[in-house]
Amino acid sequence: MDTTIMNSVKDFSKIKIKDVVTENFHAAELFEKLGIDFCCNGNRLLQEALEEKHILDVKFFEELNKVNMSISSDDQRYADWDLNFLAQYIVNNHHTYVKNAIPEITAHLQKVYNAHAKKYLYIAEVQNAFALVAEEMTSHMMKEERILFPLIKYLAETQKFNEKPKTGGFGTIKNPILQMEAEHVAAGGTMGTIRNLTNNYTLPEDACTTFKVVYKELDEFEKDLHKHVHLENNILFPRAIELEELLLKK
Repeated sequence: MDTTIMNSVKDFSKIKIKDVVTENFHAAELFEKLGIDFCCNGNRLLQEALEEKHILDVKFFEELNKVNMSISSDDQRYADWDLNFLAQYIVNNHHTYVKNAIPEITAHLQKVYNAHAKKYLYIAEVQNAFALVAEEMTSHMMKEERILFPLIKYLAETQKFNEKPKTGGFGTIKNPILQMEAEHVAAGGTMGTIRNLTNNYTLPEDACTTFKVVYKELDEFEKDLHKHVHLENNILFPRAIELEELLLKK
């Protein structure tokens, strides 16, 4: 078994999915392959998820160790990063990616719809679902950049100057975080719908180049969303809540 995880959590039955991915994000690739949600449902017990998929824990950790042996020594340790740095990393990498990807995927889906919608009726549903998730994510990222992330920065600066934070009109940072987490579930569910509609992005035999490109783009978009949500739900948000509670005790 993965010795780092097992040393930090002695009882296997208590290991949560998010613990494994937080310890080593490359484990996300394994969870993706197994169809186990590590972002929105990262608080779920690993043992429970493996049993549901009929996967032996020994087999899982054998696969995890293969992942561990394949990673470089300079692997990123997101859980160790400063809160402001992590928030900015999310904006620079994931928000920027989503903003750039949405118009490209939208345009490619339109081309596929124009060429193949009469034969493959589900393309219209895929197009509508992606339009929904595009709208959801655009609004979601704006709220993070304008409201939540500045609050996190404020808490970090308050700690730096050894002050007690003023909660203002939002009451507690838990309130906007709960809203963001609910939106994560909605976006993840919509992308899951797209995956189901496309039978896990299985291409028809007569798929044109654009058909192939847009399926690849949708798959990448969903995987980026999973990482995006993991970094927030399982690392950034819990640490922000913990910091606020610590500062309010002063």
